[in-house]
Amino acid sequence: MLTKTSRSKPVELLLAARKFGLRAGNRLQLGGFVFCFLLMVSLGSQPAEAQLNIGPPKEVEDVTVDQKLGGQIPLDVSLTDSRGQAVKSGYYFDSRRPVLVTLNYSDCPVLCNVQLNALVETLNKVDLALGGDFQILTVSINSKETTERIRETKSKYVSMLSNQPGAADAWHFCTARETSIKRLADSLGFRYTYDAKTGQYFHPAMLAFVSPEGVISRYSLDVAFPADQIKLSLLDASKGTIGTPVDQFIMWCFSYDAERGSYVLVAWRLMRLGALLTVAILLVTLVPYWMGRRRNAASTESLAQHTRAVVVP
Repeated sequence: MLTKTSRSKPVELLLAARKFGLRAGNRLQLGGFVFCFLLMVSLGSQPAEAQLNIGPPKEVEDVTVDQKLGGQIPLDVSLTDSRGQAVKSGYYFDSRRPVLVTLNYSDCPVLCNVQLNALVETLNKVDLALGGDFQILTVSINSKETTERIRETKSKYVSMLSNQPGAADAWHFCTARETSIKRLADSLGFRYTYDAKTGQYFHPAMLAFVSPEGVISRYSLDVAFPADQIKLSLLDASKGTIGTPVDQFIMWCFSYDAERGSYVLVAWRLMRLGALLTVAILLVTLVPYWMGRRRNAASTESLAQHTRAVVVP
């Protein structure tokens, strides 16, 4: 329930939303952030007297992500890249590298900036190479967004990736027609709406991890992305096509917990590994001992037979 407030300006409400995000330790959940954004727009257009006892705006009711794990992204969706060239979505799935897929738009006042800034921060920490190990595909949900605008957005975020030298060639920003955007969004379960009054889109924060063949493997619905979770998700989506043998072993030790929305250590796998290591140590230690005893016994028996042969006339 909201109490009466004298602040009716969208900017002030935006600052309040950001402060809320900071207090949450930058682990703001999907519903809460979308609600703050919609609340900013909704309250900013109403007089103070009307800002009492309101529930979530009607526009937010269908703003969500229906996770379609195991679903296939269509590879024939028509897109336009940041150079203005027509391309199909399948161009970014090369059967070798997993792809992070995001749906954003350049003029988003809050959520897209927060989400992509957090993603950049994580990508500078993760020890996988953007371009060598994985790619990113960001498609604008604004069908009116121009090639020049999406090129500016790409330049902005690529310039921030100081630890990812291959970012310019591996983070792909695209625009598309409304029908193509809807088709791609539906395949990802991404639900958004457009508010004609403000000219803004109400949408969730979503990062989809997609296999090199276009199969959805994992989702992240936060606006913060821990580097270890991003790496595990990419290794999982790659199905062993990226990472070192050590990475694959680490991946074997973890399993995705859908309730927590993160990867957790699998106890039974660690117990099995411990048991195998114990057996291996015992074999390495005891086998030489057993073999030595057998050799000593054989030598003793041979000496005894030789002695008997010499003594007996």
